[in-house]
Amino acid sequence: MEQKIIFREMLSEALKLADAKGNRLTTEEIDAFFANTHLDRQQMELVYEYLAGQKVKVEGYEPKTAPLSRELEKIAPEKEEPDESGKKEGEEGALELYLEEIRRIPHPREGEERELFEGAARGDAAAKSRLVELYLPLVCQLAGEYEGDACLPEDLIQEGNVGLLLAVDQIEEQESLAAYQVKLMNSVNQYMQDVIQEQKDLKDLGNGIVSKVNHLSEAIRNLEEDLEHKVSVEELSAYLEMPVEEIRDILRMAGDEIEVEGYDR
Repeated sequence: MEQKIIFREMLSEALKLADAKGNRLTTEEIDAFFANTHLDRQQMELVYEYLAGQKVKVEGYEPKTAPLSRELEKIAPEKEEPDESGKKEGEEGALELYLEEIRRIPHPREGEERELFEGAARGDAAAKSRLVELYLPLVCQLAGEYEGDACLPEDLIQEGNVGLLLAVDQIEEQESLAAYQVKLMNSVNQYMQDVIQEQKDLKDLGNGIVSKVNHLSEAIRNLEEDLEHKVSVEELSAYLEMPVEEIRDILRMAGDEIEVEGYDR
């Protein structure tokens, strides 16, 4: 779990690096950033795909299949209005294009899957790459089961592909093919659940902040009507029976939306 957290933090830092560079990174820059993770070429391509899906231009990399977000831009430009379901025209088609590419992945020959799991457990990079390829459809299947949750299916597929990469990279020796399969599926499923929960927590946090800001704004209006002057943080503290520091925290979160006498941001 700690390795997953570290890797996700690295992805987050890579996005910050891209932002600082105008959302453009070269494959060399990305490879250097992830050098200590010892990912193989196909695993790095998943990283490129993930970054491309986050609107980062990855120079020096041309994906075999366009990331979903890139397909969406081609098929459903931002100017198009969503339909009654909330989806823009073409979104479903973009997802179907990706799923069609996934269906073209060659099926494993008899006994190959067990060999791949055993090779991956020994650290064989080629086995890991092929295993990731074979289980991309599983990610799509799991993403479909979470439809209606905090993440869009196409976003969850991208996140799930990262979880698959991590799960394969950390696979340990098991007693049977079924045990390998269950271990991998559980790892990817847990990763997706963690991502969804994080999104829900962020949404709840945002809603909580909005609620506090609205409550403070209402209190300021009421108190200013009573006192007939701009109120101070100290007056708000007494009126709401709330610590001064908590009020200052809310004011910081509100930015320029709220003005209070004597409060310096």
